[in-house]
Amino acid sequence: MSVELIQKELSRRAEFWKKSLGWPQDNASYVFLGRAVHAMGKSMFGPEWTGDEPCRDVMRSLPVFPERSGWRAVLVHDLLVKHHPELNRQPRKPYQTSFEFTGNEWMTAVMLVKKHNDEQRPGFQRFSEVQDRIIQLAEAGFLITAIREKAGGDPTPIPRSWWNSERIRDRFDYCHLRPDDRYGIGIGSDPYQWIFVTRESLMSCAPGGLTEGEQGPTPIAATPAAAPLSEEPVKTPRRLAEAKIEPAFRHWREQQPEGYIPTEDEDIAHMKQLGVGRDKVRALRKNFPTRGRGEKKSG
Repeated sequence: MSVELIQKELSRRAEFWKKSLGWPQDNASYVFLGRAVHAMGKSMFGPEWTGDEPCRDVMRSLPVFPERSGWRAVLVHDLLVKHHPELNRQPRKPYQTSFEFTGNEWMTAVMLVKKHNDEQRPGFQRFSEVQDRIIQLAEAGFLITAIREKAGGDPTPIPRSWWNSERIRDRFDYCHLRPDDRYGIGIGSDPYQWIFVTRESLMSCAPGGLTEGEQGPTPIAATPAAAPLSEEPVKTPRRLAEAKIEPAFRHWREQQPEGYIPTEDEDIAHMKQLGVGRDKVRALRKNFPTRGRGEKKSG
């Protein structure tokens, strides 16, 4: 792929992630994958998640010896024209692929690429870890995913096996997939369909990731106006018997994807559903591998 096509594709992808107002709408049951990515990022990294991570790109490193032709030569020439006008290099002519560089000019471009990558890599890495986490959870069946035609309609759940592949990271470029070619490269329009996740599974897998305004509309049947006047408040879960708490926590940890260590917030959110309080969870965590917010996921 030429430098022009690569740059055009990166620009198109960045525009998709920047213009979230154009994304398909969520509903009470489903959250669009793009918003799910940000929810997972906030849950995993807290304030470190800036929201522009999907727009970051890392360039291939350049060799130290100059090249006269090929995509690297084209890239170096374009970088020098853009960032060092004092070198008086002229913009490329159409179809020009051969160039001359001094050693200093080439090394100047090498350092430009290095500086760019040093600035971009932390955010790029956070986005990569979020993708890994979503893929692991979806393949394990904890994060329930679905697809919806771009024209509209109800999302249709997809099998977890659709996430068991090494060729699916392109799904995060535009948050869509093609059902009849689900392991394709993800570039195109119809018949691609939008990817969603269920709100319930997202809130369980990414505690604290959805803000108050993103929690979704309350179904009509559950609104206070629709409830009987005599309805009692929702009761908190009954606490597990003391002897069952540690086995339940151990089971929760053992069912995680290989190498994944839940954060303290994730452990607390899960055990809360069993009526187990924060202090007890913190005591349990002392006997299990742990990681802090924002630390690497592998134990």
